[in-house]
Amino acid sequence: MPVQLNLTYPADGVALIAFADPPMNFGGGELASKILAAVREAEGAGAKAFVLASDTPRYFIAHWSLQGIIDAQGRPPAPGPERRFGNVFEEIGQSPLVSIAANNGQAWGGGAELSWACDLRIAAESATYGQPEVALGIIPGAGGTTRLARLIGPAKCLQMILDCEPITAREALALGAINRVVPDERLREEAIAWAARIARWPAWALDAAKRSFTQGRDLPIADARRNESQIFAATARRADAIAVMAAAQAKYDGGADSYEAIGIPRHGA
Repeated sequence: MPVQLNLTYPADGVALIAFADPPMNFGGGELASKILAAVREAEGAGAKAFVLASDTPRYFIAHWSLQGIIDAQGRPPAPGPERRFGNVFEEIGQSPLVSIAANNGQAWGGGAELSWACDLRIAAESATYGQPEVALGIIPGAGGTTRLARLIGPAKCLQMILDCEPITAREALALGAINRVVPDERLREEAIAWAARIARWPAWALDAAKRSFTQGRDLPIADARRNESQIFAATARRADAIAVMAAAQAKYDGGADSYEAIGIPRHGA
């Protein structure tokens, strides 16, 4: 049965990419290709953020397809940028859209790594994350030894990789691997609402912020600051950015506080 994927727009500026490959959503080239196509379609439709979610109960992605990895060893390797296995992990990070991975259950191996590739991560209380690759005679190959280390630090990352034990959503939150944990029944609703709040901001600013963060993450601080300053200057010169700042300044001049002038919701509102 082919992988099922549905692209919908449940809120202004928000795309929902929901996939299913029961019973356990083993990742593979077909899933990767369909996710990439959906991300590109969402970009063309003017979305500012997307939620990546599973329609298979209890599984985000169990892990990447072992048979797919085995079969790939008998084929000549494609050039690095063209590898279907790697593309989805890299292109999600490079997309101008803000990506949110919503883990409804098991996200191990490539499923965890797809989460690490996204900008933000939200999980159901029952969810788990794991990097069990060495138990299978391989290593994490799509961000488990790199992106995860940058999220939680080398000690905890190496522990997850070497002992192969999965961690709960609450443990992942405490480590800084994910951003939010919510009740299972509210996961999809909360993920979409979060994406909708982010999508209220100017698309060019979201894209610029992502680029500055991503490009500067692995640079020496002086180079990262130089890059940040260049991106800031280019963004601040935009006519649409100047118009947004001028509108906020006018509100300040009229006596507004920062919540009202910038348009940030007040806590509890």
